Formats: sequence, C-alpha cells, structure tokens
Amino acid sequence: MNINYILYLIIFFIFIYFISKKYEILREDINYSDHKKLGKANKFPILIGGVFIIISLLIFLPKNLLFFKFASISIFLVGILSDKNIISSPRLRLFFQIGIIFYLVHFEKLNITGVNIDFIDYLLNINYFNYFFTIFCFAVLVNGGNFLDGLNGLLSGYFILVLISAFYISNYQIDISDDIKDLVDLLLTITIIFYFFNIFGIVYLGDSGSYLLSITVGFILIKIHQDTNFISPYYIANMLWYPAFENLFSLLRRFLSKNKISSADKLHLHQLIFRYLRSKTSIKVDWINTISGSIIILLNIPSIYIATSYYFHSIILVITIIYNLSFYLLIYYFLSKNFRLKK
Repeated sequence: MNINYILYLIIFFIFIYFISKKYEILREDINYSDHKKLGKANKFPILIGGVFIIISLLIFLPKNLLFFKFASISIFLVGILSDKNIISSPRLRLFFQIGIIFYLVHFEKLNITGVNIDFIDYLLNINYFNYFFTIFCFAVLVNGGNFLDGLNGLLSGYFILVLISAFYISNYQIDISDDIKDLVDLLLTITIIFYFFNIFGIVYLGDSGSYLLSITVGFILIKIHQDTNFISPYYIANMLWYPAFENLFSLLRRFLSKNKISSADKLHLHQLIFRYLRSKTSIKVDWINTISGSIIILLNIPSIYIATSYYFHSIILVITIIYNLSFYLLIYYFLSKNFRLKK
C-alpha cells in the first residue's frame, strides 16, 4: 500500500479517537456487559475499531466488491446497535447476523468446495447444505471473534497473524484477483494501526469492530480458497481455529453445565489466563491484560507459520489443528482446576 495512504489512515484514526473521546460518542458502558469488566481499568472503553475499519474500507476498497461493501455496512450497523445496547438480545443479534451472512454468501457466491472427506464432500455438493455449512462457519467465526475483544490486542493481534499469512500467500505463492489482494493489503494495514492503540487499552473494537473484522477475514480466506485449487480447506481451518473453537467450546461447556447458552461468563480461556496471572503476580491489571493477550498470540505463531508453509498439505494441516485443540484443552483443564470453574 502507498505510504501516503498509510499516513492518511493514521491521521484519520487519531481524528476519530479524539472526536469520540471528546464527545463520548462511542464509549461503552460496561455496566451493560459485566463480562467485559474483567481486565479493563478504563470504566468507559472507546469502541472506535468498527468506525475506523468501515470508513477505511469504503474509502480505499476497490469498487468491484459492491456486495461485500453492503454486507460490511450491515454487519457494522448491527454491531453498533449492540454496542449501544439498542439490540440487547443475543438471539436478535444472531438473527440479523445470519441474514447478512446469507446475503454475502449468496451474492458473492461463497462456498466451501470440499474438506477431503468423501461423505462431507458429497453433502457439500448439495447446494442447500453448502449454504447452511458456509453460513454456520461464518456465524461461529463472527461470534467467536467477539469473545476475544476483552483483552488488549488479542483479537486484532491474532488477525494480524492471519492477514500476514494471507498477504504472503496471495502475493508470493498463488495468483488471485487484484481486488482480494488489495483488500488483504488494506485490512492488514488498518488492523496493524489499530493494534498499536488497542494493545495499550486505549481503544477497543467493540461488537461493531469484531463483527466486521471477523467477517472480512473469513471472506478473504474463502475467496483465496476459491481462486485456486492449491489451497487446502484445512489452511482456512488453521487460520480461524482459535476464535471458532472458543465459540463452539463455550457453547458446549455451557450446555453441559446446564447454563443458559446465551449468558455471558468469565470462563473463556483468555479470561482464565488473565485471572491466573492476576492471582500469581503483583503486576498492574492493565499490563496483565496486555500480557495475557500477547501470550495467546505468541502461542499461535508456530501453528500459523506451519499452516502458511504447508497451505497445500492437508495431512500436516490436520495434525496441526489436532495439536492446537489438544493444547487448548490441556491449558483450559489446568486453569479451570485452579478456579474450579467458578463464575
């Protein structure tokens, strides 16, 4: 991306920040979101991530991606209404999300062509099942990404790793459309700029930013997969396993413990890591928040590096996924024993 664009984006971000801080336009009252109090010293976090991303996309994104732009605006608006507690019902938010995702999948002709398992590949050849499966994957990703916005730099930092991988593959390994290349370059730049403010707890993505960033990353990866036969579907799974599994595991955990599935809690892995470090050290809360998020990002670097190096090798990618899931569950088991899964 041209250096002038980068400077424009930085100036634009700072402008949004100071306007939002002065007029308290995009602050979050955490009394509405008790689970987000954990690790946030700032009583009213400023949620400008979504605004920064959507306006940057609309200004600099190629004109060809019209359906994606409309879906981006729509998911951003749902997130803003959620941030302002206008849409407080999780079911209503999910309803709107699915409608927007269906629109994006249908008009952008997104689909997951196969997973190299005969039975599932047979089902994916059925149009309606493919729609359902693709929409389901997007919905899991969007809501899983939203879970991770509680720690400084966690979601933005994780997606930076994913976008660096997508940037490398799309620019040096395979030939994909220029529109998707430009989108990867732009989103990576946007996310890096945001990260350097997010890691210090100055700003957060909020629901609007986490929804928008998650759906855009998912869109990019599926487009890269569709543009070439060399990309294994398990490359996408490796890129997105953490936010997706965080969501699925949380749903399963709440179901098995007979808790309301839509109820927020403080039992996500990143929150347990935060609580563990807080109980074992005397470091300031804000720094523990940042350290906790950074630990998770560092732990994901080896698997993303392997997935990037072997994006075409399904067996290695499946082994990497199994390792990630096993390591996650092992850490979770250890930490949950320390806190005995108390809310």
